Amino acid sequence: MDKATTITIDPKIFINKPFITCPKCKKADSFGVLMINRASFVRRCRECWHDESYPLPELDKKVLYLDQFVISNMMKAINAELGKTDKVDKTYLRMFEELDTLVKLQLIVCPDSEFHRQESLPSFYMAHKRMYEHLSHGTSFYDRQTIERFQVDEGFKSTVKNKTYDRKSLGVDDILQGDRNEWQGRFLISIDSKIEPKEIEDFQNQRLQIHENVKSLFETWKNEKGKSFDDYFSEIASVYGGRIARNYVESVMKYFQASLGIQPLTPEQMIPVMMGQESIIISSLQRHLPNEDKGEENLKKVIAYLQSDVPMGLPFNEIYSALWAAIVYQAGTGGRTNAPNIGMVNDIQMVSTLLPYCDAMFVDRDMHSLLNFGAVKKIVEKYDTRIFSLASRDDFFTYLSDIKAIASKKHMKTVQQVYGPDWPTPFLEMFE
Repeated sequence: MDKATTITIDPKIFINKPFITCPKCKKADSFGVLMINRASFVRRCRECWHDESYPLPELDKKVLYLDQFVISNMMKAINAELGKTDKVDKTYLRMFEELDTLVKLQLIVCPDSEFHRQESLPSFYMAHKRMYEHLSHGTSFYDRQTIERFQVDEGFKSTVKNKTYDRKSLGVDDILQGDRNEWQGRFLISIDSKIEPKEIEDFQNQRLQIHENVKSLFETWKNEKGKSFDDYFSEIASVYGGRIARNYVESVMKYFQASLGIQPLTPEQMIPVMMGQESIIISSLQRHLPNEDKGEENLKKVIAYLQSDVPMGLPFNEIYSALWAAIVYQAGTGGRTNAPNIGMVNDIQMVSTLLPYCDAMFVDRDMHSLLNFGAVKKIVEKYDTRIFSLASRDDFFTYLSDIKAIASKKHMKTVQQVYGPDWPTPFLEMFE
Protein backbone atom coordinates (compact mmCIF):
# COMPACT_ATOMS: atom_id res chain seq x y z
CA MET A 1 0.00 0.00 0.00
CA ASP A 2 1.34 3.42 -0.93
CA LYS A 3 2.11 5.75 1.91
CA ALA A 4 -0.26 8.67 2.31
CA THR A 5 1.04 11.93 0.93
CA THR A 6 0.72 14.98 3.12
CA ILE A 7 0.51 18.40 1.54
CA THR A 8 1.21 21.31 3.81
CA ILE A 9 -0.18 24.68 2.79
CA ASP A 10 1.18 27.76 4.47
CA PRO A 11 -1.78 30.15 4.89
CA LYS A 12 0.64 33.04 4.48
CA ILE A 13 0.70 32.42 0.73
CA PHE A 14 -2.84 33.81 0.52
CA ILE A 15 -1.71 37.16 1.92
CA ASN A 16 -0.52 39.36 -0.91
CA LYS A 17 1.32 42.64 -1.30
CA PRO A 18 1.28 45.55 -0.80
CA PHE A 19 2.37 45.10 2.80
CA ILE A 20 2.16 47.81 5.44
CA THR A 21 2.71 47.98 9.19
CA CYS A 22 0.22 45.93 11.19
CA PRO A 23 -1.99 48.23 13.31
CA LYS A 24 -2.09 45.63 16.10
CA CYS A 25 1.37 44.04 16.49
CA LYS A 26 3.17 46.98 14.82
CA LYS A 27 5.27 44.62 12.72
CA ALA A 28 6.47 46.41 9.59
CA ASP A 29 5.67 45.01 6.14
CA SER A 30 3.41 42.29 7.53
CA PHE A 31 -0.14 43.58 6.97
CA GLY A 32 -1.04 42.41 3.46
CA VAL A 33 -4.15 41.97 1.35
CA LEU A 34 -6.00 38.73 2.04
CA MET A 35 -9.00 39.16 -0.26
CA ILE A 36 -10.69 41.69 -2.51
CA ASN A 37 -14.47 41.74 -2.54
CA ARG A 38 -16.93 43.64 -4.71
CA ALA A 39 -16.79 46.84 -2.64
CA SER A 40 -14.32 46.08 0.14
CA PHE A 41 -11.01 44.40 0.81
CA VAL A 42 -9.50 42.58 3.78
CA ARG A 43 -5.99 42.92 5.15
CA ARG A 44 -4.39 40.31 7.39
CA CYS A 45 -1.14 40.28 9.31
CA ARG A 46 1.12 37.35 8.48
CA GLU A 47 2.67 37.59 11.94
CA CYS A 48 -0.21 37.99 14.43
CA TRP A 49 -3.09 37.05 12.04
CA HIS A 50 -5.02 40.20 12.87
CA ASP A 51 -7.36 41.20 10.03
CA GLU A 52 -9.43 44.24 9.16
CA SER A 53 -11.94 45.02 6.42
CA TYR A 54 -11.93 48.30 4.49
CA PRO A 55 -14.69 49.69 2.24
CA LEU A 56 -14.00 50.51 -1.39
CA PRO A 57 -15.76 53.24 -3.39
CA GLU A 58 -18.41 52.43 -5.97
CA LEU A 59 -17.19 52.12 -9.55
CA ASP A 60 -18.71 52.96 -12.92
CA LYS A 61 -16.49 51.27 -15.47
CA LYS A 62 -16.65 52.04 -19.17
CA VAL A 63 -17.71 49.12 -21.35
CA LEU A 64 -15.51 48.55 -24.40
CA TYR A 65 -16.27 45.80 -26.89
CA LEU A 66 -13.49 44.40 -29.06
CA ASP A 67 -14.23 42.64 -32.32
CA GLN A 68 -12.73 39.16 -32.63
CA PHE A 69 -9.99 40.25 -35.02
CA VAL A 70 -8.66 42.56 -32.30
CA ILE A 71 -8.64 39.71 -29.76
CA SER A 72 -6.87 37.48 -32.26
CA ASN A 73 -4.18 39.98 -33.20
CA MET A 74 -3.49 41.00 -29.59
CA MET A 75 -3.09 37.32 -28.74
CA LYS A 76 -0.63 36.82 -31.59
CA ALA A 77 1.25 39.99 -30.62
CA ILE A 78 2.23 38.60 -27.20
CA ASN A 79 2.21 34.84 -27.86
CA ALA A 80 5.77 34.05 -28.87
CA GLU A 81 5.01 30.34 -29.29
CA LEU A 82 3.05 31.09 -32.46
CA GLY A 83 6.02 32.86 -34.01
CA LYS A 84 3.91 35.77 -35.22
CA THR A 85 4.94 38.54 -32.82
CA ASP A 86 7.12 40.26 -35.44
CA LYS A 87 4.50 39.91 -38.17
CA VAL A 88 1.58 41.47 -36.31
CA ASP A 89 0.99 45.20 -36.60
CA LYS A 90 2.49 46.87 -33.51
CA THR A 91 -0.84 48.63 -33.05
CA TYR A 92 -2.19 45.47 -31.43
CA LEU A 93 0.62 45.23 -28.90
CA ARG A 94 -0.04 48.82 -27.89
CA MET A 95 -3.76 48.13 -27.73
CA PHE A 96 -3.24 45.22 -25.36
CA GLU A 97 -0.88 47.19 -23.15
CA GLU A 98 -3.24 50.13 -22.80
CA LEU A 99 -6.42 48.07 -22.45
CA ASP A 100 -4.89 45.73 -19.88
CA THR A 101 -3.67 48.69 -17.85
CA LEU A 102 -7.10 50.34 -17.84
CA VAL A 103 -8.78 47.07 -16.86
CA LYS A 104 -6.39 46.69 -13.93
CA LEU A 105 -6.95 50.30 -12.93
CA GLN A 106 -10.65 49.39 -12.57
CA LEU A 107 -11.63 51.97 -15.20
CA ILE A 108 -12.91 49.76 -18.02
CA VAL A 109 -14.16 46.27 -18.68
CA CYS A 110 -14.13 44.44 -22.03
CA PRO A 111 -16.90 41.83 -21.79
CA ASP A 112 -16.67 38.68 -23.86
CA SER A 113 -19.57 37.25 -25.83
CA GLU A 114 -20.86 34.24 -27.73
CA PHE A 115 -19.46 35.88 -30.86
CA HIS A 116 -15.93 35.67 -29.44
CA ARG A 117 -16.40 32.00 -28.67
CA GLN A 118 -17.87 31.17 -32.07
CA GLU A 119 -15.18 32.98 -34.01
CA SER A 120 -12.44 31.44 -31.86
CA LEU A 121 -13.49 27.90 -32.78
CA PRO A 122 -11.64 27.45 -36.09
CA SER A 123 -8.12 28.07 -34.72
CA PHE A 124 -6.18 28.73 -31.50
CA TYR A 125 -9.37 28.42 -29.45
CA MET A 126 -7.71 28.17 -26.03
CA ALA A 127 -5.31 31.04 -26.72
CA HIS A 128 -8.14 33.29 -27.90
CA LYS A 129 -10.21 32.30 -24.88
CA ARG A 130 -7.32 33.13 -22.58
CA MET A 131 -7.06 36.59 -24.11
CA TYR A 132 -10.72 37.61 -24.11
CA GLU A 133 -11.34 36.20 -20.63
CA HIS A 134 -8.33 38.09 -19.30
CA LEU A 135 -9.81 41.40 -20.42
CA SER A 136 -13.43 40.54 -19.56
CA HIS A 137 -12.50 39.24 -16.10
CA GLY A 138 -15.73 37.37 -15.53
CA THR A 139 -18.13 39.65 -17.42
CA SER A 140 -19.95 38.21 -20.42
CA PHE A 141 -22.82 39.49 -22.50
CA TYR A 142 -25.87 37.27 -22.56
CA ASP A 143 -26.32 35.45 -25.86
CA ARG A 144 -27.99 37.22 -28.77
CA GLN A 145 -31.37 35.49 -28.47
CA THR A 146 -31.60 36.26 -24.76
CA ILE A 147 -30.86 39.96 -25.29
CA GLU A 148 -33.42 40.09 -28.11
CA ARG A 149 -35.98 38.44 -25.84
CA PHE A 150 -35.29 40.97 -23.07
CA GLN A 151 -35.94 43.83 -25.50
CA VAL A 152 -39.11 42.25 -26.89
CA ASP A 153 -40.30 41.82 -23.31
CA GLU A 154 -39.63 45.48 -22.47
CA GLY A 155 -41.47 46.60 -25.58
CA PHE A 156 -44.51 44.55 -24.66
CA LYS A 157 -44.56 45.80 -21.07
CA SER A 158 -44.70 49.37 -22.36
CA THR A 159 -47.51 48.42 -24.75
CA VAL A 160 -49.55 46.82 -21.96
CA LYS A 161 -49.15 50.02 -19.91
CA ASN A 162 -50.01 52.21 -22.93
CA LYS A 163 -46.62 53.88 -22.70
CA THR A 164 -44.06 54.72 -25.36
CA TYR A 165 -41.24 52.19 -25.49
CA ASP A 166 -38.09 53.51 -23.83
CA ARG A 167 -34.95 52.08 -25.41
CA LYS A 168 -33.10 52.86 -22.16
CA SER A 169 -35.37 50.62 -20.11
CA LEU A 170 -32.63 48.00 -20.34
CA GLY A 171 -29.16 49.02 -19.23
CA VAL A 172 -25.82 47.34 -19.71
CA ASP A 173 -25.97 45.67 -16.30
CA ASP A 174 -29.26 44.02 -17.28
CA ILE A 175 -27.66 42.12 -20.13
CA LEU A 176 -24.29 41.32 -18.56
CA GLN A 177 -23.39 38.20 -16.64
CA GLY A 178 -20.91 39.06 -13.92
CA ASP A 179 -20.49 42.32 -12.04
CA ARG A 180 -19.24 45.16 -14.22
CA ASN A 181 -18.44 47.36 -11.24
CA GLU A 182 -16.80 44.96 -8.84
CA TRP A 183 -13.27 45.56 -7.63
CA GLN A 184 -11.53 42.67 -9.34
CA GLY A 185 -9.78 39.94 -7.43
CA ARG A 186 -6.23 38.97 -8.25
CA PHE A 187 -7.19 35.60 -9.62
CA LEU A 188 -9.45 34.56 -12.47
CA ILE A 189 -10.96 31.08 -12.56
CA SER A 190 -11.61 29.73 -16.04
CA ILE A 191 -13.18 26.41 -17.02
CA ASP A 192 -11.80 24.67 -20.07
CA SER A 193 -14.61 23.13 -22.09
CA LYS A 194 -13.86 20.46 -24.65
CA ILE A 195 -14.58 21.53 -28.21
CA GLU A 196 -15.83 18.73 -30.42
CA PRO A 197 -14.55 18.72 -34.02
CA LYS A 198 -18.16 18.49 -35.22
CA GLU A 199 -19.00 21.81 -33.55
CA ILE A 200 -16.18 23.50 -35.45
CA GLU A 201 -17.19 21.82 -38.70
CA ASP A 202 -20.85 22.77 -38.26
CA PHE A 203 -19.97 26.40 -37.54
CA GLN A 204 -17.70 26.68 -40.56
CA ASN A 205 -20.19 24.97 -42.88
CA GLN A 206 -23.07 27.14 -41.68
CA ARG A 207 -20.99 30.28 -42.05
CA LEU A 208 -19.94 29.30 -45.57
CA GLN A 209 -23.51 28.47 -46.60
CA ILE A 210 -24.84 31.78 -45.29
CA HIS A 211 -22.07 33.62 -47.13
CA GLU A 212 -22.94 31.86 -50.39
CA ASN A 213 -26.58 32.86 -49.91
CA VAL A 214 -25.60 36.48 -49.27
CA LYS A 215 -23.41 36.53 -52.40
CA SER A 216 -26.33 35.23 -54.45
CA LEU A 217 -28.71 37.79 -52.95
CA PHE A 218 -26.20 40.55 -53.56
CA GLU A 219 -26.39 39.96 -57.31
CA THR A 220 -30.16 40.40 -57.07
CA TRP A 221 -29.82 43.55 -54.97
CA LYS A 222 -27.55 45.13 -57.59
CA ASN A 223 -30.45 45.07 -60.04
CA GLU A 224 -32.98 46.65 -57.67
CA LYS A 225 -33.67 50.26 -58.57
CA GLY A 226 -35.97 53.01 -57.44
CA LYS A 227 -36.11 52.19 -53.74
CA SER A 228 -34.81 54.39 -50.94
CA PHE A 229 -32.95 53.38 -47.80
CA ASP A 230 -36.16 53.94 -45.83
CA ASP A 231 -38.03 51.54 -48.12
CA TYR A 232 -35.52 48.78 -47.47
CA PHE A 233 -35.37 49.56 -43.76
CA SER A 234 -39.15 49.29 -43.34
CA GLU A 235 -39.27 46.03 -45.29
CA ILE A 236 -36.53 44.40 -43.20
CA ALA A 237 -37.59 45.78 -39.81
CA SER A 238 -41.19 44.63 -40.26
CA VAL A 239 -40.14 41.02 -40.76
CA TYR A 240 -39.07 40.20 -37.19
CA GLY A 241 -42.36 40.41 -35.27
CA GLY A 242 -44.36 38.73 -38.00
CA ARG A 243 -41.81 35.92 -38.25
CA ILE A 244 -41.98 35.22 -34.52
CA ALA A 245 -45.79 35.08 -34.64
CA ARG A 246 -45.86 32.92 -37.77
CA ASN A 247 -43.23 30.47 -36.52
CA TYR A 248 -45.06 30.14 -33.21
CA VAL A 249 -48.32 29.24 -34.94
CA GLU A 250 -46.46 26.70 -37.10
CA SER A 251 -44.89 25.18 -33.97
CA VAL A 252 -48.30 24.85 -32.31
CA MET A 253 -49.67 23.14 -35.42
CA LYS A 254 -46.76 20.69 -35.48
CA TYR A 255 -47.30 19.94 -31.80
CA PHE A 256 -50.99 19.13 -32.27
CA GLN A 257 -50.30 17.05 -35.36
CA ALA A 258 -47.70 15.08 -33.42
CA SER A 259 -50.06 14.68 -30.44
CA LEU A 260 -52.79 13.29 -32.71
CA GLY A 261 -50.38 10.98 -34.50
CA ILE A 262 -50.88 12.75 -37.82
CA GLN A 263 -47.21 13.66 -38.16
CA PRO A 264 -45.11 11.92 -35.49
CA LEU A 265 -41.92 13.65 -34.36
CA THR A 266 -38.84 12.22 -32.69
CA PRO A 267 -37.84 13.62 -29.26
CA GLU A 268 -35.08 15.60 -30.99
CA GLN A 269 -37.60 17.10 -33.42
CA MET A 270 -39.95 18.02 -30.57
CA ILE A 271 -37.38 20.18 -28.75
CA PRO A 272 -37.46 23.16 -31.18
CA VAL A 273 -41.25 22.81 -31.46
CA MET A 274 -41.83 23.09 -27.71
CA MET A 275 -38.78 25.07 -26.61
CA GLY A 276 -37.87 27.19 -29.63
CA GLN A 277 -37.18 30.92 -29.39
CA GLU A 278 -40.70 31.72 -30.58
CA SER A 279 -42.38 29.60 -27.89
CA ILE A 280 -40.18 31.11 -25.18
CA ILE A 281 -40.98 34.66 -26.33
CA ILE A 282 -44.74 34.08 -26.53
CA SER A 283 -44.84 32.42 -23.10
CA SER A 284 -42.75 35.21 -21.61
CA LEU A 285 -44.99 37.95 -23.00
CA GLN A 286 -48.18 36.30 -21.77
CA ARG A 287 -46.90 36.58 -18.20
CA HIS A 288 -47.49 40.33 -18.35
CA LEU A 289 -51.20 39.94 -19.02
CA PRO A 290 -53.84 39.45 -16.31
CA ASN A 291 -56.60 36.85 -16.38
CA GLU A 292 -54.61 33.74 -17.15
CA ASP A 293 -57.86 31.90 -17.88
CA LYS A 294 -58.31 34.09 -20.97
CA GLY A 295 -55.57 32.31 -22.87
CA GLU A 296 -56.92 32.83 -26.37
CA GLU A 297 -57.63 36.52 -25.78
CA ASN A 298 -54.18 37.08 -24.29
CA LEU A 299 -52.52 35.26 -27.17
CA LYS A 300 -54.28 37.57 -29.62
CA LYS A 301 -52.89 40.58 -27.74
CA VAL A 302 -49.38 39.15 -27.92
CA ILE A 303 -49.68 38.43 -31.65
CA ALA A 304 -51.07 41.94 -32.23
CA TYR A 305 -48.04 43.41 -30.44
CA LEU A 306 -45.61 41.37 -32.51
CA GLN A 307 -47.30 42.54 -35.71
CA SER A 308 -47.34 46.19 -34.60
CA ASP A 309 -44.70 48.85 -35.23
CA VAL A 310 -43.19 48.54 -31.74
CA PRO A 311 -40.81 45.63 -32.53
CA MET A 312 -39.49 47.65 -35.48
CA GLY A 313 -38.05 50.17 -33.01
CA LEU A 314 -36.42 47.69 -30.64
CA PRO A 315 -32.66 48.39 -30.63
CA PHE A 316 -31.49 45.05 -31.99
CA ASN A 317 -34.04 45.11 -34.82
CA GLU A 318 -33.57 48.78 -35.63
CA ILE A 319 -29.78 48.52 -35.94
CA TYR A 320 -29.87 45.15 -37.71
CA SER A 321 -32.38 46.43 -40.25
CA ALA A 322 -30.45 49.66 -40.80
CA LEU A 323 -27.20 47.81 -41.53
CA TRP A 324 -28.76 45.42 -44.02
CA ALA A 325 -30.83 48.19 -45.59
CA ALA A 326 -27.61 50.12 -46.18
CA ILE A 327 -25.97 47.13 -47.87
CA VAL A 328 -28.98 46.51 -50.14
CA TYR A 329 -29.28 50.22 -50.96
CA GLN A 330 -25.55 50.52 -51.72
CA ALA A 331 -25.71 47.46 -53.96
CA GLY A 332 -28.55 48.94 -55.99
CA THR A 333 -26.98 52.38 -56.35
CA GLY A 334 -23.46 51.15 -57.11
CA GLY A 335 -22.05 52.33 -53.81
CA ARG A 336 -21.00 48.78 -53.01
CA THR A 337 -19.73 46.61 -55.86
CA ASN A 338 -18.66 43.51 -53.93
CA ALA A 339 -20.71 41.27 -51.65
CA PRO A 340 -20.02 41.57 -47.90
CA ASN A 341 -17.16 39.41 -46.64
CA ILE A 342 -17.78 36.09 -44.92
CA GLY A 343 -17.66 37.63 -41.45
CA MET A 344 -20.17 40.43 -42.09
CA VAL A 345 -23.30 38.44 -41.19
CA ASN A 346 -21.86 37.58 -37.77
CA ASP A 347 -20.61 41.15 -37.32
CA ILE A 348 -24.05 42.60 -38.07
CA GLN A 349 -25.60 40.31 -35.47
CA MET A 350 -22.92 41.29 -32.96
CA VAL A 351 -23.18 45.04 -33.52
CA SER A 352 -26.98 45.14 -33.59
CA THR A 353 -27.14 43.15 -30.35
CA LEU A 354 -24.37 44.76 -28.31
CA LEU A 355 -23.83 48.33 -29.57
CA PRO A 356 -26.60 49.91 -27.43
CA TYR A 357 -24.87 48.71 -24.25
CA CYS A 358 -21.28 49.72 -24.99
CA ASP A 359 -19.48 52.98 -24.37
CA ALA A 360 -17.20 52.12 -27.28
CA MET A 361 -16.67 49.40 -29.88
CA PHE A 362 -13.64 48.59 -31.99
CA VAL A 363 -14.77 47.01 -35.28
CA ASP A 364 -13.23 46.31 -38.68
CA ARG A 365 -12.99 48.94 -41.41
CA ASP A 366 -15.96 47.64 -43.41
CA MET A 367 -18.29 47.73 -40.41
CA HIS A 368 -16.94 51.14 -39.40
CA SER A 369 -17.74 52.46 -42.87
CA LEU A 370 -21.22 50.93 -42.76
CA LEU A 371 -21.96 52.47 -39.37
CA ASN A 372 -20.89 55.85 -40.72
CA PHE A 373 -23.21 55.62 -43.73
CA GLY A 374 -25.53 58.62 -43.44
CA ALA A 375 -28.87 56.96 -42.67
CA VAL A 376 -27.28 54.29 -40.45
CA LYS A 377 -25.22 56.85 -38.55
CA LYS A 378 -28.36 58.84 -37.80
CA ILE A 379 -29.90 55.76 -36.17
CA VAL A 380 -26.89 54.57 -34.15
CA GLU A 381 -25.87 58.04 -32.94
CA LYS A 382 -28.70 58.09 -30.41
CA TYR A 383 -27.04 55.25 -28.52
CA ASP A 384 -23.98 57.39 -27.73
CA THR A 385 -21.55 54.58 -28.53
CA ARG A 386 -18.11 55.59 -29.80
CA ILE A 387 -17.13 53.56 -32.87
CA PHE A 388 -13.48 52.92 -33.75
CA SER A 389 -11.52 50.89 -36.27
CA LEU A 390 -7.98 50.80 -37.60
CA ALA A 391 -8.97 53.79 -39.71
CA SER A 392 -9.37 55.79 -36.49
CA ARG A 393 -6.76 54.11 -34.30
CA ASP A 394 -5.26 57.43 -33.20
CA ASP A 395 -8.67 58.56 -31.99
CA PHE A 396 -9.02 55.26 -30.13
CA PHE A 397 -5.75 55.71 -28.28
CA THR A 398 -6.74 59.27 -27.43
CA TYR A 399 -10.03 57.91 -26.09
CA LEU A 400 -8.17 55.44 -23.87
CA SER A 401 -5.79 58.13 -22.66
CA ASP A 402 -8.71 60.38 -21.76
CA ILE A 403 -10.28 57.63 -19.65
CA LYS A 404 -7.12 57.39 -17.59
CA ALA A 405 -6.63 61.15 -17.48
CA ILE A 406 -10.03 61.87 -15.93
CA ALA A 407 -9.64 59.25 -13.20
CA SER A 408 -9.37 61.01 -9.86
CA LYS A 409 -6.18 61.01 -7.82
CA LYS A 410 -8.15 59.42 -5.02
CA HIS A 411 -9.16 56.53 -7.26
CA MET A 412 -5.61 55.94 -8.47
CA LYS A 413 -4.34 56.04 -4.89
CA THR A 414 -6.94 53.48 -3.83
CA VAL A 415 -5.91 51.13 -6.65
CA GLN A 416 -2.30 51.36 -5.50
CA GLN A 417 -3.27 50.71 -1.87
CA VAL A 418 -5.27 47.62 -2.80
CA TYR A 419 -3.13 46.10 -5.54
CA GLY A 420 0.31 47.68 -5.25
CA PRO A 421 2.27 50.00 -7.56
CA ASP A 422 3.20 47.26 -10.06
CA TRP A 423 -0.35 46.00 -10.58
CA PRO A 424 -1.20 48.03 -13.72
CA THR A 425 1.79 46.60 -15.60
CA PRO A 426 0.53 44.81 -18.76
CA PHE A 427 0.57 41.02 -18.50
CA LEU A 428 2.84 40.37 -21.46
CA GLU A 429 3.86 37.01 -19.98
CA MET A 430 0.34 35.58 -20.38
CA PHE A 431 1.41 32.78 -22.72
CA GLU A 432 4.79 31.95 -21.22
